Amino acid sequence: MTRDKSPFRYTQWLALDLIKVQLALFAIVSVALPLIVLRLSKNMGAPPEPEAILSGTFMATLTIAVLMTIGGSIGGDLQGGYYRAWFSKPMTPAWFYFQRWFLAGVTVLLAPLMLGGMLALVLRNGSGLTVDLMGTVALGFLLIGSACLLMSNFTSKDWLVVFLISFLQGRLAAIVTAGANFGLKLPEWLVWVYKALPPFHLINPLKPMIHGNDLLHVLGYGVAMLVLALVIVQRRPLGSGGRA
Repeated sequence: MTRDKSPFRYTQWLALDLIKVQLALFAIVSVALPLIVLRLSKNMGAPPEPEAILSGTFMATLTIAVLMTIGGSIGGDLQGGYYRAWFSKPMTPAWFYFQRWFLAGVTVLLAPLMLGGMLALVLRNGSGLTVDLMGTVALGFLLIGSACLLMSNFTSKDWLVVFLISFLQGRLAAIVTAGANFGLKLPEWLVWVYKALPPFHLINPLKPMIHGNDLLHVLGYGVAMLVLALVIVQRRPLGSGGRA
């Protein structure tokens, strides 16, 4: 009996899971939204620019889209006992979950491509796709997806934890910005918490892609969380070792 020992032996199954659920949902939205815009535009005059539709859509849904694709990856496997099937053959957990993370990122990046293509087909006024938008979506996945993978080492509700952290960080960013604009002295602990949390506020599809120190901040934080998540899942025991 032959045994598949390829390090990519689970890749197709991970991809199929994402295609059947998350990518299928993104495709449905990509078809429905342009048709709705076209219908509304017939009553309101000229439709909005495709670029405005794309950036506005992902400003509102990027965090949810990322959490849908990567949420519960490690924690869900541990809680449901699925890791016993995944690792019934020798497979490095860090490599396995990196593949899942990477494929989730590809799925998220396909979402604006599908929506842009449908906007071009339906509205016939361009796709609205830009390098800035695609770069921002990629950075958003790196930051949010890595945070979710890290939290998934500790809870199957990682998506909820990351959502709440993102919400909190957004509120703190608004407070710190307002404090700077009005010359207010904020408590040091509040500023410290703001700086310590992942810089979710820097991901804004409505604006050009970040650069300089902001870009380095997001890249550094995202890569650090990803590496830490993979180190933890590799070193901490699965199953009876205290993980399930």
